[in-house]
Amino acid sequence: MKKVFCYSSIIILFASAVQAEVPGLNKAVFFPLRPALVAEVGPTPVPAAPTAMPQKSKGKAFIMSLLLPGWGERYCGAVRKSEIFMGAEIALWLGYAGLITWREWREDDYQSFATAHAGIDPDGKTETFYINISNYADIDAYNAARLRERNLYDYYKDVDLYYWKWESDVHRRRFDELRLSAARADNKATFVLGAIFANHLISAIDAVWTVHKHNSNLAQKVDWDVRLGDGVVHPFVQFALQVNF
Repeated sequence: MKKVFCYSSIIILFASAVQAEVPGLNKAVFFPLRPALVAEVGPTPVPAAPTAMPQKSKGKAFIMSLLLPGWGERYCGAVRKSEIFMGAEIALWLGYAGLITWREWREDDYQSFATAHAGIDPDGKTETFYINISNYADIDAYNAARLRERNLYDYYKDVDLYYWKWESDVHRRRFDELRLSAARADNKATFVLGAIFANHLISAIDAVWTVHKHNSNLAQKVDWDVRLGDGVVHPFVQFALQVNF
């Protein structure tokens, strides 16, 4: 009995000495009878393996680019194409605004020119009136032509209200040049407006195609990951492989 007691004392003293030499060593390694300390060295949680990237919605991309060209492409991560469509949108709207402004300037020019050199009253006059005064020297010549055609619908009965008489044929031709310049600017503005609509539609279709390629690439993607444990108390190696078909 005395020998057993001595051996036990020696073991306890040896364990205490080892623990004193290794300050970081947990007592639970040598004294497993203390459950509260055993819990301190439990297994380290293993992080979950990475999940696959979510797929994009074709309908969402279509609506986004239809509202703002390039928005759907940016939603798919195609930044370069997004910048191209957005840049084209800005340029087209600037061009449209410039043409409308130029048309308005030309309209002011030819109306002022006709007031000064043909004696017209520009208030309430339509585009048809300005076309008529560009083709005839005065209102009498115009009304005479309508009577020969038996066209009383376009005949100007109120001569004072629609009066004009060009000072010379040179002035009339100059007026016609200004009027045609405004008309050309208006036609170009209409063309640019159509190009803006086309840019929206093309971008929306391209956004759908971009989503299709994005989702196809995800479906064929191979993901892998390797994770290591702490390497001391609970060493482990985790290898995750994910193949999408």
